[in-house]
Amino acid sequence: MTTESCAEKVGHISREAGDKTKGFRFQKLRAAIRFLQRVQENKDGQVLCAMEFMEDSVLFDGSDTSPVSGEENKYYSSGLSFNSAAVKNTLVAFLDLYFSFGRSKDLKLGVYASATVAQERMSAEFRSELGFEPKQKFYDILKKLTQQEELDDEDKAVAFALAKDVYFGEYADASKGYRTLLESMAEAEFINFLTSIDWMVASDSNDSLEAEAVQLIRACRFYNHRHSDLENFILSNLIDEIEKRSCSKSPLDRLVNTDTLRSIFNEIIFKSALSDQVEDPAVDEWDDIGNTDFRNLSDKILAVCPNFNPRLLKVLAKNCSLARKVEAEGAREMKALLRRILDVCELPLIQKCATATSFTEQEVTNIIDDLTLIAKSHITSLSSRYRYAPRDSHAVRGAVLTLFDDCFLAFDEGMNDARQ
Repeated sequence: MTTESCAEKVGHISREAGDKTKGFRFQKLRAAIRFLQRVQENKDGQVLCAMEFMEDSVLFDGSDTSPVSGEENKYYSSGLSFNSAAVKNTLVAFLDLYFSFGRSKDLKLGVYASATVAQERMSAEFRSELGFEPKQKFYDILKKLTQQEELDDEDKAVAFALAKDVYFGEYADASKGYRTLLESMAEAEFINFLTSIDWMVASDSNDSLEAEAVQLIRACRFYNHRHSDLENFILSNLIDEIEKRSCSKSPLDRLVNTDTLRSIFNEIIFKSALSDQVEDPAVDEWDDIGNTDFRNLSDKILAVCPNFNPRLLKVLAKNCSLARKVEAEGAREMKALLRRILDVCELPLIQKCATATSFTEQEVTNIIDDLTLIAKSHITSLSSRYRYAPRDSHAVRGAVLTLFDDCFLAFDEGMNDARQ
């Protein structure tokens, strides 16, 4: 990303917390909430979201007035003031981003904290250095920022001085960061920068944030009646996806987007449907089926059609071989599938053979096609009750050919009776 390359060029401190803050539910819930909100507002385009990318969470949304939005999250049981280390460190991080983005309005920054707001206690010495009366005094700078109240001149001077002190302290080396830009920065510009930040300090708990996220899921345009009672599963999947991607080395791989969210909604319904299905008990009957015809597929075709095209014969044999390899991992499901296909194909095959003494090449292929259609229809019907992976016509055709190759079906079923 351009931002990262700029950061590396000037050598400013990396603010991506990495592994140190993984698992903080407050941060993950805020990322999910912000993402869900923007997806709902952007009906046409893509919204992208990532954790541990520039800030605790970042959104990219081309439809917004500020396409890039970063947020820092704080979870404190004690009071938080503008003079708290956490807030001052955040200011350094935000100034880095502000300068790296060339002071662009395309960047929007915010702080979302679960804490109580405390006053800033400034020492007499600090106030004296700013030209104020040398005595200790309390301020309400953070409180005013959260309530969007105007800062007075003394508030502005104190806030600017605090920001410069902590920034210069972290970047003692003048070749690092943006010291020169901050040194030449006018107080008025700093205050515009400071008040452009969304400051939110509330008493939100993880439980209240989770409830908010669930409501956003219900309001999402991908939500329908089939998602009822699955909201927490959707939220968990979304959070897991965001957190999992935050571990990626490539910045682009850390991003989830609107399509990712749509897929999560769709997959939850599919998984829920599968969870209500059981294994087909037909699997237990497969091993009990006996057979006495040990010819393979090619032998059985040539027995009824000696002039069958050798090349086509090889194609059918390869189809059969591929079917075995594809289904190898789901052996139990395949056994149930074959048992069900045998059940619906055996009688139609006997009926077709009952009045015939031989078949043409076209008649053999027609029989295979007809049995495939019969089997596909039956498996589709069974899938509403039993747990079967989706299979297309090619997969079902391969299963039918397997039954011929494995001694269970033959094209000359009943032909001997017809010849007598």
